[in-house]
Amino acid sequence: MKHLSTLLAALALASLLAVLAGCSSDSTSTGTAELSPEEQEIQAMLESSEYILPDGFHSDEQYEGQYVSAVSQGGEEEDAETLPWVRFFRMMRGRPWVQFVIRIPGTEGPGTADVKILHHLWGTFVVDNTQDGIANPFFRPFGSVAVTHMMLRKVDEVWRIDKVSPTDVVSTNDGGTTIHIVAVRTRGSSHTYPQTIISSPDSLFTLHELPAFAPGDTVMVAAKAMNRNPDGSWLFLHAHCGHRASFFHIRVPFVRDESDPTMFQARWVLPPGMDVPRVFHMAVDAIDWNTLFGDKDAVYNSRMWSIPCVVGPILVTER
Repeated sequence: MKHLSTLLAALALASLLAVLAGCSSDSTSTGTAELSPEEQEIQAMLESSEYILPDGFHSDEQYEGQYVSAVSQGGEEEDAETLPWVRFFRMMRGRPWVQFVIRIPGTEGPGTADVKILHHLWGTFVVDNTQDGIANPFFRPFGSVAVTHMMLRKVDEVWRIDKVSPTDVVSTNDGGTTIHIVAVRTRGSSHTYPQTIISSPDSLFTLHELPAFAPGDTVMVAAKAMNRNPDGSWLFLHAHCGHRASFFHIRVPFVRDESDPTMFQARWVLPPGMDVPRVFHMAVDAIDWNTLFGDKDAVYNSRMWSIPCVVGPILVTER
């Protein structure tokens, strides 16, 4: 009987392991060694996709020789408030540490996969608001985590991106951020494509639901951001296209409506001569007022939502 009990226990354990093996599971990797061949295929596809936030998006050291002025962008209401003179840039310390969390099958069942991509970022926020030629800037260390959610679908035995969320970039040093982005609305001046409203960084958009613009469009963005700190935040429109034929990296300050200090608007003209269709990444970059204009003891506090955007015909498949 003792041998029979042992055998039954072994069979029960084997049955449990078989059930667990058949269940969906999460695989986390910073490389490919821990992933199955199918998960490696997904990661390789994503690493080369235009829809993934590129590493270069996180660093804007080229702004060292530029400044953000208080000049209005034009076309705003008379009660719009503009930003005082300030110059800043983020200086990354090395490349981001990237994690892929892959779940097969995904929440939509067989033939789908859910993916979460995390970029862990470290560096220094360099800021000057004294117009002293950045001779004596303040250096504010920062850490941030950027999170993107995706849903993939297998079509003709090939994994394709079906849905993608905004990337939520949150500062993590000194206990995290106090900034909450409530909503973002985008549209192009030509009205070729419908406006897009983003109300959560967890919202998943199909590729044809992403913000889309016609070549030569003026991109118009409205955003609402709250901050638990009494001095509030200021917003910047941040855009990056890493493709050689269309490379650009810009930052434009929003203007604030004095009647509602949480509402901001910005305009930006798409660079001429972009090859289309093309994907670029555009973000609402909210930075704490004290981070921009505080003294040497101020800490880094920011929140950013970025989402891939399309210029030209809407892309419904990976190129």
